[in-house]
Amino acid sequence: MSSSTSSNPVSGTTLPPAPEAGGVAGALVHESVAQHIARVAASLFARQGFDATSVREIVEAAEVTKPTLYYHFGSKMGLAEALLSRPLETLATTISAIVNEEPDPLHAVARLIEAHFRFCCEAPDRARLAYAVMFGPLSSSLAGMLGPYAERFDQLLEQAVDRLVASQLIPGDDKSRSGFTTAVRGLVVIQTVDYLYRNHPLPEDLPTRLVAQLLQGFSISHEPPPQESGVKHV
Repeated sequence: MSSSTSSNPVSGTTLPPAPEAGGVAGALVHESVAQHIARVAASLFARQGFDATSVREIVEAAEVTKPTLYYHFGSKMGLAEALLSRPLETLATTISAIVNEEPDPLHAVARLIEAHFRFCCEAPDRARLAYAVMFGPLSSSLAGMLGPYAERFDQLLEQAVDRLVASQLIPGDDKSRSGFTTAVRGLVVIQTVDYLYRNHPLPEDLPTRLVAQLLQGFSISHEPPPQESGVKHV
């Protein structure tokens, strides 16, 4: 079992390594039986998809019995809820507090982005599962679970952008407001997908830099370029 440590790309803090799949006895050095099952299941779900992964595959990979899985989670769907619904609820609560309590509206947007980054860094396979469900077939049995959270995150981002408008940091017209919101959403997805699937880092100062770059782009007044000398217009 590896004894190396890894650094959280967002906070800069050092995190203990996830234990290798070597049975419950080894896993309990770092985590409970339930956490071990959930971590193994997240890895399988991220690779194979939720619907394509059977309970038998999960218990065999985790080296536990089916009754053990059912005791902790009740069902495969209960396991998915533990992996997605509860952490996403925590993320939504965290972002809501940031949007409503952070006095600096610019810092609020940066912290909102950081919260999304941290969600991915804390459990990458869980985040991969969330993306697989979000951008996967609409017929997935988990599709309905994530929809309300996606809407809630969009509403919270819109509230954060409204604070920028109220502080006159970006223009208040609908086009600018919508454009800034879409840009933030897109950057969060691009940066986290690069982290999860291409091993790109998420530096600690990245959220602040992204917000500063966006603010510059949306606050610059765009004037038509000067005409070249010697060119005659009829």
